[in-house]
Amino acid sequence: MDEKDFSEAVTILSGEHSLSILRYLSSGEWRIASDASRALGIHTTTASKFLSGMHRLGFLERRVRKSRTRRTFEYRLPSARLSIALEFGTGPEPIREALDFYLDYVSNVLAKTRRLGWPGIEAQFEARLSRNHGGLKEHLFTRILDGGGARGMDDLKTLFGAIHEEFLGIAGGAMGKATARRILGAAADEAAKGREGIVERHRLRETLGV
Repeated sequence: MDEKDFSEAVTILSGEHSLSILRYLSSGEWRIASDASRALGIHTTTASKFLSGMHRLGFLERRVRKSRTRRTFEYRLPSARLSIALEFGTGPEPIREALDFYLDYVSNVLAKTRRLGWPGIEAQFEARLSRNHGGLKEHLFTRILDGGGARGMDDLKTLFGAIHEEFLGIAGGAMGKATARRILGAAADEAAKGREGIVERHRLRETLGV
């Protein structure tokens, strides 16, 4: 954990109700914010802020609970043991992990269009990914991995944001915007599994608009 996340964790854990909420979650069961607020007699907003903050830092697992009228997040403490390790230093941003998320997203999009039987869309997607930029012959992803295509997290997000918009335009023209957004959103969901911390911390999904 870097110094920024450590400071945020200390701030969250020093809250008045933090330990009681963690103790409530120590059973390992999935809970929503209103469960904790009722059990502990605290405001739902207080519980919700704590749960979302602890998830953002990677301490809690999260999934969507659906009902007939709404969707909400439920959280689980995967282990009754919680530890914090501080790593000093100003190492590079986790661009490799962010890149893996975006590359998996692209792979998932291609796989889904292939399974749905849209070869024309898949061909256009692949043509977009292989297109030369600025007269360069190198493949897009090769340039990124070599450090020449996207320097810094912001550049990486901008690059894949543009790719996503073109994907949406291509797919939306063939199957409609609503269906295209559902497919791209599902591809992003799959890519984010196991990477929830970095995806949320660096707002990687916001770049994709899904």
